[in-house]
Amino acid sequence: MQNPVWQNAIRSSADPRRAKHVFEQLKATEAASALRKASPEQARILAALFSGSQALNELLLKHPAWLTQALDAELLRHPRQEQGLRREVDAWLKPLIEARDFTTASVQLRLFKQREMLRIAARDLARLGNVTEITREISGVADVCLEAMYRICRKQFTERFGQPYHLDASERWQQTEFCIFGMGKLGGQELNYSSDVDLIFVYADEGHVFKEPPGKTAQIGKGLTNHQFFKRLIEAFVAEVKRLTPEGTLYRIDLRLRPEGDAGPLARSLGSYENYYAQWGQTWERMMLIKARRVAGDESLASEFFEMLQPFRYPRSLGEWILREVAETKLRIENEVVKAGEIDRNVKLGRGGIREIEFIVQALQLLKAGRIPFLQNAQTLPALEKMVQYHLLPEADARKLADAYCFLRDVEHRLQMENNLQTHTIPAEREARERLAALMGFDSLRAFERALRAHTQHVRETFDALLKIQQPESTRPLPREFAGSETEWRKILMDHSFQDVDKSFRLLETFALGPGYIHVSPRTVDLAMELLPKFFALCPKKDSRGRITMPKNALSDPDRVLTRLDSFVTAYGTRAMLYETWTSNSSLFELLLWLFDRSEFLAETAIRTPDLVDELELSGRLRRRKTAEQILQDLRHGRNDEDQRLWLRRYHQAELTRIGLRDILGLADFEQNLAELSALADACLRYGLEVVLRKNKFKTAPLVILGLGKLGGAELNYGSDLDIMFVAGSRTRNLPTLQRLAVEVMDLLSSPTELGVAFVTDARLRPDGEKGLLVNTLETCEDYYRRRAMLWEIQSLTRVRAIAGDMKTGEQFQRLAATLANFRPENAAAGFRVRVTPATPAPPRAGRHLKAATKESRGGLAAYRHDWKTEIAKMRARIEKERTPPGKNHLAIKTGTGGLMDAEFIAQTFCLANGWQEPNTLRALQLAGERNALPPADASSLIDNYRDLLRIECVLRRWSFEGEAVLPDDPAPLYRVAVRCGYADADSFLKAVGAHRAAIRSVYNKV
Repeated sequence: MQNPVWQNAIRSSADPRRAKHVFEQLKATEAASALRKASPEQARILAALFSGSQALNELLLKHPAWLTQALDAELLRHPRQEQGLRREVDAWLKPLIEARDFTTASVQLRLFKQREMLRIAARDLARLGNVTEITREISGVADVCLEAMYRICRKQFTERFGQPYHLDASERWQQTEFCIFGMGKLGGQELNYSSDVDLIFVYADEGHVFKEPPGKTAQIGKGLTNHQFFKRLIEAFVAEVKRLTPEGTLYRIDLRLRPEGDAGPLARSLGSYENYYAQWGQTWERMMLIKARRVAGDESLASEFFEMLQPFRYPRSLGEWILREVAETKLRIENEVVKAGEIDRNVKLGRGGIREIEFIVQALQLLKAGRIPFLQNAQTLPALEKMVQYHLLPEADARKLADAYCFLRDVEHRLQMENNLQTHTIPAEREARERLAALMGFDSLRAFERALRAHTQHVRETFDALLKIQQPESTRPLPREFAGSETEWRKILMDHSFQDVDKSFRLLETFALGPGYIHVSPRTVDLAMELLPKFFALCPKKDSRGRITMPKNALSDPDRVLTRLDSFVTAYGTRAMLYETWTSNSSLFELLLWLFDRSEFLAETAIRTPDLVDELELSGRLRRRKTAEQILQDLRHGRNDEDQRLWLRRYHQAELTRIGLRDILGLADFEQNLAELSALADACLRYGLEVVLRKNKFKTAPLVILGLGKLGGAELNYGSDLDIMFVAGSRTRNLPTLQRLAVEVMDLLSSPTELGVAFVTDARLRPDGEKGLLVNTLETCEDYYRRRAMLWEIQSLTRVRAIAGDMKTGEQFQRLAATLANFRPENAAAGFRVRVTPATPAPPRAGRHLKAATKESRGGLAAYRHDWKTEIAKMRARIEKERTPPGKNHLAIKTGTGGLMDAEFIAQTFCLANGWQEPNTLRALQLAGERNALPPADASSLIDNYRDLLRIECVLRRWSFEGEAVLPDDPAPLYRVAVRCGYADADSFLKAVGAHRAAIRSVYNKV
């Protein structure tokens, strides 16, 4: 060899002896002229190629004409784009398909692939492209070849069998789309020189194949079903891609990543994939699907597929157990796949290898990418960069992982391109390792192996730090099986306060293993077994002496909770995803258990709408307190809903659930809870009036809705009715129309529907009660209260509040109420006079300045007596006697002796006596203390005991959302109420209730 250009290039190559041998062989071919004319750069590139791959050298010797492309340094300097590759293939493939020359098309496709792989390898070995460019180019060639082969096969099948069709939602026949997805390294555009290509296949829907487009009345004959058509198409496609010809195979195809692996069908519909992943999807399948990418077929179907997959491959919430599973998967790979002695030489699957880097990235994506969409990337290196941006990995660690990834992929490429074999193992022979070190650019084997150790050691350290998670300690070891362990389970159930042990055992077994008619995956069973200790940890526990230990927030009725849990799981439908959510977010699981235990009403709501609790917890809405204005703004989002009654009830149920859960979790004290329930009622009344006015084309509200009782005091409890009154201005003339508006408002809130009612409205506190008009003018109200109202009706005015509509009239009514409910001696002596808007306009001659004048109202208040306090005391005694169930005074926490009504009557008495306008009971009692109407010790005792008793009423009413005010007299239900209130047993609970009531009655007697 006399050419100095080639002498220098070969001498500088990684394997001069091989490079010289190939050069001499090529000189004897038609490539000799091109070799002689090669520039120093061209010679360097070819010498690198000659020394780097025996398989590629044989290809060049078989096709010496291809040397021209390998000598084009400018062509090699930049990667080819996939679009350009497609245009090149289309130019010769389309005419061949049209001519039905499928044999030539198949040959040309194999030659195209070989030629392109030669070009890419030349760029790689000559260091003209980085790892990302090289793997993307290899993947691009695979995309083009696979898509072309699919077109070839699809053309033949449709000519032979026809087109597949399915019925859409409108019962019309539509062509059935089909898609091929690349997984693994192909999906991530990170393919190797000798990778298998991992594929799965999807078709849109089940249907039938027709030779001609079917009409509405098309008859289904004996042709293929869609499933049969696509199964045969896939078999033909795979066989043709893998077929060995004189030009070699196109690709080796691996179909084991499909659902159920080798045992699963080759073709599945979109719905079948959705059902599989929801019920059976495993952690490794989530990781695998992160790299899924369409390589051929219909783009719209691919979009549907990815949209369907999104919650599974990028869940919004997964626990750190996922890291443990990833680590266990890697350990299984090391134990099962890596041969003895290769653990430190396998750069893909060995210790600190490529797979560990991929697992680090994918584990973090599973944990975080559901909430951080920018992390959703199928490629390893870009994903690592994003991990740094979102502070999931330190920058130094991510940079070292990226460097290691590039280094190990380089090693893998050089191993595979040597003989075009799928190998990842560094040879044991020293000579082969020295050659590999030279191909990697190292001066010595020692330097190469030192770099290899440094990279793999850092990868393993990072992997271990991230994925070696400590196993959580169970509260108590539980049997891992149900069959054969029934006696042990029964003992556990009895020790944790379960009463019906037989039923509870069956429900636990169903929770873990599923009902008999479905099969539950082993992964789902494992998740269930992780959840059960959390359940038992909340149950009252008996020790060996039979003493009960009450955990914090103990369940009062484990049997009922387990029954409700079973109903909820059945309603939810997809155990695997549900259990994963609970395992990753144990607080959500515990929240549901408490909800099932603390409120039958909320439990029923959760079972009817199982996604609601998840949404409330995961969205963070449980931690936010809402005002009436914020709730009203939410309601207005549904103003265009066709059925306003159902919209109002759906929203009302969601808000009740949010408020109830905040209460159960202790995120709001009971006073905040009452305020939020009242805000919900205010907003519903305001919205209801808006809906009715809009429907009846009123631009402004012609009346005001007033709240009385608990609503007026903004201390509404669970299940409270809304005491309301409708009042119009004194000048109103169209009262019949306003009566109809009021009826529509009440109907909108109170009429029964499939979702129940929003609120029960009660307008009986209006003038003349049920016999009176639903809407009265301000003047009529004044006349009624002054002349005909009874003392209790005047007492009710201490708790009036304007809520919705004509707020000016509302203010006028409140001023009237403030005067009439002011029993201070000076006000009584003045005749309870108040200035109100005149009923009729002033006469014209009075002058313009008198038109807005007011007149002195008539004085007097027929209900007022000097001994009014005695009358109020008699009224309270009558309520206690008539409304307290016989023999249950000690259980009647509202109407009984020392009950809530004692404190409420005290507050209203002080408001009447002092002319205070404070409709809220607690604030009125606080005012009594602040203004020395009560001695400080009495005020403090009254407020504290009223609070405690009111808190108990909240717990009692929260159970059914009905007006319960009497504690149960049966021991079992009474015990459950006691536990929900934080007591260990019924005796201590009743003792505390008695003390609260005695303290309240003591102050009542003084007042």
